[in-house]
Amino acid sequence: MNRAFQNLREYGLIWGLDDGLYQLHPLLTGGKIAATVRAVPEIKATAPAQFTEQRRARYAAQLANLAPLAGTG
Repeated sequence: MNRAFQNLREYGLIWGLDDGLYQLHPLLTGGKIAATVRAVPEIKATAPAQFTEQRRARYAAQLANLAPLAGTG
């Protein structure tokens, strides 16, 4: 969960209001917010081609970290 919240924060889709209390971006909540917000952060979008490359690199790194199957290595 921490990683998911961290990723959402990096892209501006959530932000912390208090300990353990987060606000989802109004685009995700139909414009509803839990509290008065100073300013709604801009959503940081990644170019589709770059996102695809990021996903491929992450997948390759995950595969490299897997232990070999018994009897195959």
